Amino acid sequence: MGAMDKRGPEEDAPRPKRSRALRQKEPVDPVAKQCNTISEALHSAALPSLAKETLDAVILHALALHREDRHDYQEQMVQALGNTLQDLEGDLRKRLAEAERELQEVIAKAEDLKQEQADAEESAKAALNVSLEKKEALAQTALKFREAKRGLEEARRAEEVGCKEFHKFAGDSEVLALALTDIFEPLKNGTLKPAQRIQEAEQLMSSLRGRLELDATLEKTLPKALITPISERSSFTTMVVHQFEETLVAHIEDLRSGCEAEDSSKEVWKAAVLSAEKVFETADGHQRAAAKTFTADNDFHKRQTQVVNEKKKAVRDTRPLVRNCESSLAELQIKLDDFQKGPLEAFKMLQCRAKPLVEGALMPAPEGEATAPPAEETNDF
Repeated sequence: MGAMDKRGPEEDAPRPKRSRALRQKEPVDPVAKQCNTISEALHSAALPSLAKETLDAVILHALALHREDRHDYQEQMVQALGNTLQDLEGDLRKRLAEAERELQEVIAKAEDLKQEQADAEESAKAALNVSLEKKEALAQTALKFREAKRGLEEARRAEEVGCKEFHKFAGDSEVLALALTDIFEPLKNGTLKPAQRIQEAEQLMSSLRGRLELDATLEKTLPKALITPISERSSFTTMVVHQFEETLVAHIEDLRSGCEAEDSSKEVWKAAVLSAEKVFETADGHQRAAAKTFTADNDFHKRQTQVVNEKKKAVRDTRPLVRNCESSLAELQIKLDDFQKGPLEAFKMLQCRAKPLVEGALMPAPEGEATAPPAEETNDF
């Protein structure tokens, strides 16, 4: 027969389903739970493996016992376990204090950096004000430089115009003087041959052009009067010739006077140019000095602004450090609280755990006192 045939009728019957109460988890032993809490704390601590195994044995074979059931060696091992837990608590407290110190150092550093940032901003502000003052001074010197440059250009232009006028006066007076002696006087005196008169008269009028302005009547009648022989000249023609002569001589005298005046003005123009050049050189020097000062102060302001930006960045960089320190401090505080409320409290409860009193049990007699023997039963008949 097969294995299925060997089963009895009870085995063939269907098994009854478990009720909900039977399917519930069995209650957890509080002592085992407390021991497990202590064991987990020891295993998560930075202890040697041998020490962890030894302390596990102490938890199992000593701490889990009632206080009355432990012998002296077990009590010593429980005390050693308590010392280890206290050392772990002390280490957590030490780490907590170190985290608190680090947090205070980071906060103090952040405050110092904020003060340094404020000082740098104040210095940068002062440097900016100085830079703006130097910029304004540079603008003033630049304005004076442009004025001096314009004054020098005007002085040089005046000198150039005056020299041109002097040369024109000198040239015109020389040309007109030659025209007077070499052309006009021979024509006036009638010493030229008839064939030369017309040519010389044209040459005279050409010499006058641009140098002596004649009225329309004189300009028109003069050539005919000059080429007319003296014997044939009328009183009008003679008047024209004499009027032109007076006009030409007077104009030559005016040109010579102008040359003398312009010649005396040369020193004035030269002195004006020299004075303008000195003013220009002084203004140029002031502008260069102001530009150098402004550049130095502006560069200093830029460096101070860079320092401010660096301090701002340093302050920003301390914020995550503060948050990290605060987070580490909070985590260590939670670990310490959990350790005190968990393994340490469980150890204290197990260390002092005594056997529960049984109702009707005799209290142990004090030392030195004997226990009274039970009374004998008597039968009275």
